[in-house]
Amino acid sequence: MSTPDPGRQPERTLLAWRRTALGLIANGALLLASGHGSSDVRTGLGIVVLVLSLGCWTAVSAVYRRTAGGATHFLGHQHVLRVAAGLVLVVGLFDLYAVITR
Repeated sequence: MSTPDPGRQPERTLLAWRRTALGLIANGALLLASGHGSSDVRTGLGIVVLVLSLGCWTAVSAVYRRTAGGATHFLGHQHVLRVAAGLVLVVGLFDLYAVITR
């Protein structure tokens, strides 16, 4: 029996994670820009979101390289998905804070 060909699915998974990280990076940059010179809290939240987002980008890329692009079960693991969902929730709360205190 031959091993199944994953096709382009690992690459699509990597690109989906990178799009998520890119959206989070944009949110962090906007938080940072909105707080520059006016709010230390917004500036701090922007920095935190940027660091976490860049960490997400780096981690996903490392997992993809480590698995040689053939296995995506690490990227779809429940813990990874929970961390990503938590990160999106935290960024959403930071954005809500920024909008309310504007």
